[in-house]
Amino acid sequence: MRPMTAAVTIGAVAAIVAGAVPAAATAPDGVPRIDWRQCPDDTALQCAGVQVPLDYTRPRGRKITVRLVKRPADDQRHKTGTLFINNGGPGGSAADFVPTAAEVLGAGTRTRFDVVGIDPRGIGGTRNCVTEGCGSTPVTCTPRPGDPPGPAAPEILFPVSRDEIRAWLTYGDYVRGLCARTGNEIINHMSTADTARDMDLMRRAVGDRKLTYYGISYGSMLGATYAAMYPDKIRALIVDGVIDPVQWTTGRGNDSRYLLSARINSGAGAWETLQSALTECDRAGTARCAFAGSPGKTAQQKYDAVIERLKREPLETPEGPITYQYAVGVTHSALTIFEVYPQLMQVLESTYQALFNTTAKRATSVGWHDLKVKPGAPTLGAEPMTPSFHGVACADSVNPTDRGAGVRSAAYADRTGPGFGSLWSWLTSTCQNWPGSARDAFRGPWNVRTSAPLLIANPVHDPSTPISGAYALHDLMPNSRLLEVDVWSHGAIGVTCAQRVYEKYLVDLKLPARGQRCAADGPLFP
Repeated sequence: MRPMTAAVTIGAVAAIVAGAVPAAATAPDGVPRIDWRQCPDDTALQCAGVQVPLDYTRPRGRKITVRLVKRPADDQRHKTGTLFINNGGPGGSAADFVPTAAEVLGAGTRTRFDVVGIDPRGIGGTRNCVTEGCGSTPVTCTPRPGDPPGPAAPEILFPVSRDEIRAWLTYGDYVRGLCARTGNEIINHMSTADTARDMDLMRRAVGDRKLTYYGISYGSMLGATYAAMYPDKIRALIVDGVIDPVQWTTGRGNDSRYLLSARINSGAGAWETLQSALTECDRAGTARCAFAGSPGKTAQQKYDAVIERLKREPLETPEGPITYQYAVGVTHSALTIFEVYPQLMQVLESTYQALFNTTAKRATSVGWHDLKVKPGAPTLGAEPMTPSFHGVACADSVNPTDRGAGVRSAAYADRTGPGFGSLWSWLTSTCQNWPGSARDAFRGPWNVRTSAPLLIANPVHDPSTPISGAYALHDLMPNSRLLEVDVWSHGAIGVTCAQRVYEKYLVDLKLPARGQRCAADGPLFP
């Protein structure tokens, strides 16, 4: 069983000035009261907006709002507590992820836990608001009246040519400058540690003595940060599709020379995932996998030929040109979803035939736009007004400051993840000299013993968070337990075996056996 994919997007939202909100109702100890009300768009859910300190060093100072959504436990009389969830990003809406999380984490979990998603500070979510001002306070970097127009946002997923690199860096300069001049106060308080502090405050507000949590992708970074900051407050904590927290924040040794999105090894993870899938395609044969190789030419060799040709010139199709960058980005996104692999291989085969079969029509549709996946990770041009991704990632991390860091990082990451390394590396080039403050950030130590063992799960073939991140966190957390899941996807959520392990741990606090490995629900190419 696999869940519907919960899309993580970053878009422009209406500008709201951070901090200018009225005082919230609070208990004597400073814990806010949550005014749950039925969500207008879903009668099974409850919604709230809760005010939290803008700056936790001044807890009685200015407040911002975070949005919460709750799916109440089916059995309220025998409820264990609240399961907090986060689906990643950074910049994704944990509140909107609640229905999906409740469905795929199992009936036992739904019965015994309220499932609650807290929108991370700064992302600006407003869906299902039930009262005025219940939406999350967004970070905004908005041109002022009379400001000259800025450069156009790059319409590419990552730059390759000198002109593309120059335009990418120029736009990054513009975003940093705009945020330095007009960014609202929340830009200085957006680190993962701040969101962990918000989550601990909400844990106290719902009355739980210790935290129960599930986080996937960047949500693993939030989980690891909470565990390191509040090691005695853990009841049960699952991280899935795991980021190496050291590489995310500071890097190890010489890795600090590279941007954070290059050093977390996502490019290498995508390359390994693709290579192993192509090998599996050859093993399955053309009857089950359209892109399987013929005698003398493997699927990997065919893929390499497609990519090298697209580097030279785009493939013209009725839907528009298929460029090298677009093909890499869509391929990466398709690799995150187990069920999409057969369709991806059909698209690659159609592209191969259009490029190299002289009898094929070059103008024939090859299906890239039919994959129905968003290409690549969030791009620089996606968020000039509400830089929620960069507001978190840049605050968390130490990055090189020289102008050549992007080119250097892309070259470094491409050595182990051709193409995919560049896709990921350029994502955080704007973090160089980011104007937001990092004084709230937590950057270790990570090797702490928690009050309950962390359950660390990861697909063996994960194109965004390779299993090396899970190994790293497992080594750092001395009483953690590792679960490998033999599947091709981003995160193991929704795999039947993993779901059963998660449910047993969350409900009964029973860990899987050491060395247990979960199988996929079926073959990659049925």
